[in-house]
Amino acid sequence: KKIVSEEGQECKLIPNGFDFQKFKITVPVKEKDKYTVSMLYHVNPRKDVATGIKALKIVKRRIPQLKLIIFGAYTQPSNLEEWMTYYPTPSQDKHLWINNHAAIYVGCSQIEGWGLTIGEAMMCGQAVACTDNDGYKEMAKDGYNALISPIRDPESLAKNIERLILDDDLRNMIASNGLESIKVFNIEKSYTEFRDYITTTNK
Repeated sequence: KKIVSEEGQECKLIPNGFDFQKFKITVPVKEKDKYTVSMLYHVNPRKDVATGIKALKIVKRRIPQLKLIIFGAYTQPSNLEEWMTYYPTPSQDKHLWINNHAAIYVGCSQIEGWGLTIGEAMMCGQAVACTDNDGYKEMAKDGYNALISPIRDPESLAKNIERLILDDDLRNMIASNGLESIKVFNIEKSYTEFRDYITTTNK
């Protein structure tokens, strides 16, 4: 909408939405394993998995109990360490289990059109540590429902992950706020807005 407006055109912003039947709480926020973190694996450099891994290795040196669950649509990367578990193309049930077992989700992309995975994490009550790309920031508000760090900055990302592990009150607050704030991105609401808009516009 911002880009279209800058070109002198009018448009209506109707946000993308989530299916709250697919992603939901099955393990309460306070009962998730605070030492378990999840992250998306992707081969596109813009997803910047390398920064996420660097950050998590920093945290692992400081907090040895750390465990990482990685999921993605690719074959297992060859350089995983013993504290990292990879699930290729997880089923819906397995993805739901990952998001509810891990207390923290790490988003490390340099650019996103829509931060799908952080929204899914919030829906399942994960506390989010992510980078400050515009796609994530459609949903993530620093210090409220996420801890946000600059892109390509593993030290800053590591610091936020560590804060979420060590500070139970902060982690629970971030997760609970995410669980509540993500509700505005409802696919049924977006569908209704879109249907009504194009129906009215065409008349």
